[in-house]
Amino acid sequence: MLGYCHWTLLDNFEWIFGYGAQLGLHEVDRDTFQRRPKPSAKAYAAVIRDHRGALAESRG
Repeated sequence: MLGYCHWTLLDNFEWIFGYGAQLGLHEVDRDTFQRRPKPSAKAYAAVIRDHRGALAESRG
């Protein structure tokens, strides 16, 4: 079985890079704390959706 785990949901403080590294699937506005999905969140959702569909078909 092949799997994937994304590092983090939200951009956060990284001890080595501070706030410079934005690794999350959602960006966070540091002033308002509003969260917005990045394009990578849509891509990740599509991978999960496709995998679930393939898994359901294989179980038949």
